[in-house]
Amino acid sequence: MIKNIITLILLLTTYISFAQYTWTTGEVILKNGKTISGEVKIPVVSKDLIHFNGKSKVRVKNKTNGSKSVFNEDEVALIKFIYSEREITYFKYIPVSKKKQEIFCIVSTGPVTLYGRSVAMTSTYPGVISFHNLNEFYAQRSNETMATPLLTARPSKSFKNRAIEYFSNCPTLVSKLKNKSLGKDNIIAVVEEYNSCAK
Repeated sequence: MIKNIITLILLLTTYISFAQYTWTTGEVILKNGKTISGEVKIPVVSKDLIHFNGKSKVRVKNKTNGSKSVFNEDEVALIKFIYSEREITYFKYIPVSKKKQEIFCIVSTGPVTLYGRSVAMTSTYPGVISFHNLNEFYAQRSNETMATPLLTARPSKSFKNRAIEYFSNCPTLVSKLKNKSLGKDNIIAVVEEYNSCAK
């Protein structure tokens, strides 16, 4: 029994150390207007039996001397992952409750902006622990103070019902959601269709 507990702790410790995006060339644009360039790393949120989230912080490593700086939601305006000149991914802190902001990738923009992120999960079976990531998607209108979950790792409501409720002022989209011609596998198309409808 003790051996099993020690093994579980070792596995979880290893998992925690990998529960973040890898160091990627990028920039962190601060709210004071300053831009910090280097290798950037952001954490992956955990939704497990053991939570180790706390505040999501952005880390930047200087490419020349390896020194690291850490920034939080009060300081960061925008995060850029630069894979090439033509491939840049943008992240930012998004309010998910009255007191909490978390880092999301900007997937698409318009009257409604779609945000996505990778969430770490574990599955347990007798004698086996498996680790995997799932994608979550939130939406936010410019006049909304908080983002609304559309698809979450541990859903309390189906994507269909959430989307119908959130996009209720676009009848053509609601119809497609109800007859299942659009669903969670087409989440970007759902938001883009709503944005066309809203315009």
